[in-house]
Amino acid sequence: MDRRTFIKTGAITATAAALSVSSIAPFVDAEENTDTEFDEVFDIIVVGSGLAGTTSAITAAEHGNKVLVVDKMNILGGTSLISGLNFSCVGSDEQKARGIKDTPELMAEDMRKVSEDYGDPELSLTVARMTTRFYHFLKDRGVVFKEFKQLGGHSVARAVWAGGGAFVIRPLHAYARENLADRLTMRKRCKVDDIVFENGRAVGLKVRENYYFDFDDPQNDDKKNKTGTVKYIGAKKGIVFASGGYCRDKKLLGAEADILEETNSDANPGARSGTMQMLMSHGAQAVNLSLFRLAYPIPTEDLMWGMLINPDGKRFVNEFGNRNTIGMTILKEKKKFDGKAPLLIYDQTGADNFHDKQRFQLSMEAKNGYEGTMYKFQTLKEVAKYFGYDPRVLQKAVDEYNAALDSGVDQEFGKDFSQMNGAALRKAPFYAMRLTPKCTYTPGGVRITKEAQMINSATGETFEGLFAAGEATGGVHGAMRLTACSVPDCGAFGLISGDNVSAMKPVKLKMKS
Repeated sequence: MDRRTFIKTGAITATAAALSVSSIAPFVDAEENTDTEFDEVFDIIVVGSGLAGTTSAITAAEHGNKVLVVDKMNILGGTSLISGLNFSCVGSDEQKARGIKDTPELMAEDMRKVSEDYGDPELSLTVARMTTRFYHFLKDRGVVFKEFKQLGGHSVARAVWAGGGAFVIRPLHAYARENLADRLTMRKRCKVDDIVFENGRAVGLKVRENYYFDFDDPQNDDKKNKTGTVKYIGAKKGIVFASGGYCRDKKLLGAEADILEETNSDANPGARSGTMQMLMSHGAQAVNLSLFRLAYPIPTEDLMWGMLINPDGKRFVNEFGNRNTIGMTILKEKKKFDGKAPLLIYDQTGADNFHDKQRFQLSMEAKNGYEGTMYKFQTLKEVAKYFGYDPRVLQKAVDEYNAALDSGVDQEFGKDFSQMNGAALRKAPFYAMRLTPKCTYTPGGVRITKEAQMINSATGETFEGLFAAGEATGGVHGAMRLTACSVPDCGAFGLISGDNVSAMKPVKLKMKS
């Protein structure tokens, strides 16, 4: 290892310390190897090939740098490739065509309303201010936006959608191949094990090439998987970590909230905490690790139009609540009923009220991921038969729900029936699905400045030569990430990191003879 930091404790290891912000101990002086000979040298290395990493790499390459992108998985694109990638953007052509007035400050305020005052407002505002530039960055490099949306939680319509992650990542990768092949290299199955520092500056990486992710034992991949050939790759200007989140790391999630070990995820199987723990072992400050974001196949804002009932046929939660509160309550109900998920039911009026009809349609077409399919029925008896409910029990639950709606007061759970816009459970056809929350995003990660520089927890200073972007970072969103705000986050700090690492003065590095 080329630079080692040691934690001042006798009992807590670096891995254990990484499990909670509160358990991180102070760091002491580090050793450095100042005579590393590298197998290869680039101007810039980007770790991660998702939206943030790809954006950073293209930006750096267009500044004239020789750039290497490394990704430990066997397919490039990360979780971005399979995500919906709705994009909240201020100043898009779509907004202008409709005469919609919007500002970065208004978008940032919308983001802060759901943050519960966690995170850094300056980072949120930075994200909002960069959306117009990122919008044109994507369009100019082959991304075509197909829909414009008003999504829940946003003061005005500002979301554009290209058709899903593949319709963003693939055009960007194709653009890089066709226009930047002489400057930008993208390398699969290349796992980062450590950072090489010289004179306090990050100058390269220790990696393993021809690495094979262990799909049979993914939870222990970082600890036990030794595949691949060790190489040292130099970075004359700097390194950008866009290595994604850790929502597949059930051990880390469970350490913060036990019930989260019950969650599933559609994220890339490699979404683990190994890289973050390595960065923390060098003193990188991690923030917001105890926060989490639960999501559903349909937008959280559209749960309100329906009724949730447990396998006993009883309501158990306010469907017009906070996404994490609803999700945690569902997980507790699942535990009570041996893993059986509750049932979500809409009538036709409720379905018509959906904010995001595109995602509703994907669910109807069985194209909305794991456990994301919605089913259509002409009667409640058909619903009961398909999902294994006693039809009398289901009818009773529906009658009680409709009676509460008529009274205007939800005495059990406090749902605001005045917002229902005519939705009840009366108008056929009916739509139903088993609803299980998934952890598809983690708000925690390494702390950065608005210039995308990584911060050292021991000194409070920025690391020279280390940048980060996207879900690898923490502090941008706080307790809740507003829907459609992951794309602008990845884009903003992808662009900023690409600009700022390019502006670094290069250092001379030794090559193996």
